[in-house]
Amino acid sequence: MVASTNGTANGTSHPTSEVASPIPADEEEEPTIPITVTGPQPLAYEAQELINQIIASKTSKTTQRVRDIPAHIVPFVKARYSAFISVAQGGDVQLTLSSVQREVTVSGDREVVIRVIDTIRTTIESVTSSVTPVRILLPKRQHRLLAGKAIDDIMTSSKCSVVIPPSEESSEEVVVWGMGEDIANGLTAAMTKANSQYIHEFPLPGPILLSKQLLTYMVRIDYAKTVAGAHPGVAVFMPDLPLKDKTVLNIDIVGEKSLVDAAVRQVSELMGKLIGATKEASVDWLVHKIIIGKNGKK
Repeated sequence: MVASTNGTANGTSHPTSEVASPIPADEEEEPTIPITVTGPQPLAYEAQELINQIIASKTSKTTQRVRDIPAHIVPFVKARYSAFISVAQGGDVQLTLSSVQREVTVSGDREVVIRVIDTIRTTIESVTSSVTPVRILLPKRQHRLLAGKAIDDIMTSSKCSVVIPPSEESSEEVVVWGMGEDIANGLTAAMTKANSQYIHEFPLPGPILLSKQLLTYMVRIDYAKTVAGAHPGVAVFMPDLPLKDKTVLNIDIVGEKSLVDAAVRQVSELMGKLIGATKEASVDWLVHKIIIGKNGKK
């Protein structure tokens, strides 16, 4: 923002003065707007001073981001959250980490933010150059036990991170990243977590057209939530999209074996009721909007 004054007193014009606040390259720039204050000289200069004070108060705060952090480095960054906060030395700063977007956002006092951002970047560079990968193969169904909070648990217990392939990929490769002295503990922690719960693969009755019909109905009524609610401690996972290339659809039911067995019986009972009770009908696209939405819920 640029502030300028052009005051007039007793018919005398006064020169324009300007104040500019440079924006660091890391920040998202906003368009600058010239401001002209016209009036008696003392009041014009007073207005300019007030504007400069507003600018100073706004530009003393900043928000900066570190983007595109490598997926295997994100857990290491997350584990050092308290260390990054300590760098602020009590200054006003807020730090947010998005594991999905793989970025860190730091907001607060400009000098403190710059100090924290520099520390985060240095940490990322140091860890990236120090960790090594070890690859193992695990059945795809066990990958579910190595996602979410499990990643944090493995980092806490072994100082290693675990990266699994996207669910839509067929790869069974799991990669454990860590320092040389930690990698053995990381492998142990990953295997322990992958085998920590019983997993039952429940195949939906075929042929595949019927399986898709059953799955559509179960997703529509949020049946996974129903089963999990009836059996606390059990998690139910529906087949991952896309389905077009799949010939068999399995529901994964995860938890302690006794609880999973009870959940399996509940799903089996539903399958018995649905066999022969689902059907696909061709409907002209002109009436699609009529039968979806509120009517679809009915």
